[in-house]
Amino acid sequence: MVFGRTKLSRRCNLSQLRKLVNISNTIYGYLFRLSPVWKRKASSSSLRKVYLHLLVYIEKIINIIGHIEPQAYSKIPLTRYRISCMKMRVKETVSRFLHILYQSQIDQELYHLLERDLYLFLANREITRAEMDYIINLIKHIEISSVTDKTQLMDILYLHGFNAKDFFYFYSNELNNRLKAVPNLHGQIQIIIDEQDRLNGLPGSKARMFPYLAPIDGQLKNFLSKKERHLTEILNLRRAVIQDEQSMKSTSRQKIFLSVPQFSLLIRLFIEKGLLANENIGELFTFFATHFSTPQTQFISADSLRKKSTDVEFATAQKLKGHLIEMLNWLNENYNLSNYKKS
Repeated sequence: MVFGRTKLSRRCNLSQLRKLVNISNTIYGYLFRLSPVWKRKASSSSLRKVYLHLLVYIEKIINIIGHIEPQAYSKIPLTRYRISCMKMRVKETVSRFLHILYQSQIDQELYHLLERDLYLFLANREITRAEMDYIINLIKHIEISSVTDKTQLMDILYLHGFNAKDFFYFYSNELNNRLKAVPNLHGQIQIIIDEQDRLNGLPGSKARMFPYLAPIDGQLKNFLSKKERHLTEILNLRRAVIQDEQSMKSTSRQKIFLSVPQFSLLIRLFIEKGLLANENIGELFTFFATHFSTPQTQFISADSLRKKSTDVEFATAQKLKGHLIEMLNWLNENYNLSNYKKS
């Protein structure tokens, strides 16, 4: 096998390293599948030693290549032989760490979250060197920091790119509970802004516990941004409602006992017969919409009022005609106009 340092050779190096891992795993599989045979045949003991020597030798070759090409080395899975050598020690490390963390009386939900994700990680069939290094470094950092409270532990997990889904849900629930305790929207938005500022002050991490999931800093910052936008929209909506209510109080609306279509046709009739000026039509309809209401419509749309004045149904014209006839009859009765003839 030949190993180089160009981009193309790096791909080849990764491929060759994977081949070595597969060879090691195949030998390891034979070693344990044939374990009943080792007990029956005397010669099997020496053959077993040969297999074990091969596994150790392959491991040494992989390590040598790792010094030449550390980037490719970190991406390949550990051999099953290597995992079997490390797993018990790592499990003991995790168990000791969780015991210390439990005694520190950390938030129980956060503790169980961390416990579950660490054991799920160790149960993976394939673990890369980078992932194993990540877990060991995370545990060391938490132990050195002597964590005493929830916020401190959350910050350490954030700084180490702990991007488990459960951690995101835990963080979002914690923040939502903080927001619920604040009665006004301005205070809630201030909490969001303060939290954004706090996270921006923490250095981001390229490390990720789960490489196939988005980085935790991006997840949390995106969540905070959406939360701030949502609260701002609610605040703006409430402001608009208050403004509308104030507008209602400041503008007295005269009720006219016609439907909106009949009212719009009456306005058009005034315009067509010269009783209202045929200019600034938009402003004219806005005036009537602002200062009048109907029994069915408290707030009349100026655009709708104007549109209905030209888009007239027969039933609307017929109903308005009836009103006009009643008005004429009233004039005739009260001012003796029935027999009056203009000379």
